[in-house]
Amino acid sequence: MNIYNKWFFVQNKGYMIVLVRTLLAPLLSLVFMNIACGFFNTYVSVRLDIQGYRADTIGIVSAALYGGVLLGSLLLGRWINRVGHIWAFTVFSATSAALIFAHSFWIDPLYWSVLRLLCGVCLAGIFIVVESWFLLQSTAENRGGALSIYLAVFYLALSLGQFVINFAPIESSAPFFITSSLLLGSILPIRRAKQSAPAPQSNAVPMRLIDLFRASPVGFWGGIVSGMVLGATYSLVPVYALTEGLMMFELGLLMAILIFGGLSLQWPMGRWSDKGARRRVLQWACMAASAFSIAIALVGSVSQVLLFAMMWFFGGFTFTIYPLSMAYLCEKVPQEQIVSATGGFVLCYAAGAIAGPLIGAFAMDLLGPAGLFYFIGLVTYLLGASAVEKKSSVPTEK
Repeated sequence: MNIYNKWFFVQNKGYMIVLVRTLLAPLLSLVFMNIACGFFNTYVSVRLDIQGYRADTIGIVSAALYGGVLLGSLLLGRWINRVGHIWAFTVFSATSAALIFAHSFWIDPLYWSVLRLLCGVCLAGIFIVVESWFLLQSTAENRGGALSIYLAVFYLALSLGQFVINFAPIESSAPFFITSSLLLGSILPIRRAKQSAPAPQSNAVPMRLIDLFRASPVGFWGGIVSGMVLGATYSLVPVYALTEGLMMFELGLLMAILIFGGLSLQWPMGRWSDKGARRRVLQWACMAASAFSIAIALVGSVSQVLLFAMMWFFGGFTFTIYPLSMAYLCEKVPQEQIVSATGGFVLCYAAGAIAGPLIGAFAMDLLGPAGLFYFIGLVTYLLGASAVEKKSSVPTEK
């Protein structure tokens, strides 16, 4: 074994052990859950567009999901600590399956908004369970790599979910049955992970939102901006694509490329951030995301091939903002506050994800379809600018 191979083996051995022994079960459950969510999130926008509803109405329905995520992130942290990760995941997934099936009873924006709100509460619980599981099983030295594994599987499953729309007749009951079945299937792997699951923490230390901000203002705002970007992307890129004349298969392909692009840079960006440069990596990711957003706004309608290529890199950089911000924030948080900090970060994400579809839809109404990407370009630039380390005699947040 030469020097390079030996170094590579040593550097990655810990990640493989963590993956096999402690993360495989939640990863498998994540695959089922995210195929379901990736498909159904796109389906909601497409179905409402087919029904003739405006982009702002679709934005409101999408924002309701993240309103539920915000509500759940406020209420569920202590309960998850008390009952444990496995039981909490089971309750949230089963409840989500029932709520998705209830969507089939009536196609109406107000009714769907209520159901999406309740689904968001469950989704917040699932986010807190899985993400705190990964954070508790990692250290400051490998947290970026651990989260990159989580997000790589997350986005791979989401991208696979985009293709389900080609096999489920849009105006039938099939989408609801498929989504509910996948959510119920996500329970099976995690129920077998009793030995590797984090133990319930009835004495866990709570963390106020203001304390989270004081610990890391950049990480705090990173949660909000990542929510704005991803919330607007999930709900309004399908509307942008249909407005630009893409067919249904092309829409599914575009969303898959977008999300698979997000998958492609998780590992290299996560490993780079583990070298001690998380703030700088976050800054570069934001600036690159802003550049590709503006490029899509300016020339995305010129060529479909060019649009698909730029969408890959757009997804690659925008989708890394979430894990980089979370890993950066958690550097400042004691181990006993990880679950509480995760809930607070999810709350920041949810607040951004509520605002994102609403502001993005307004930008589209004001500036046309490209307005969505002007909006995303602006907020990612502002976050990147805030992450620039200022040279001064006073020690700065590293």
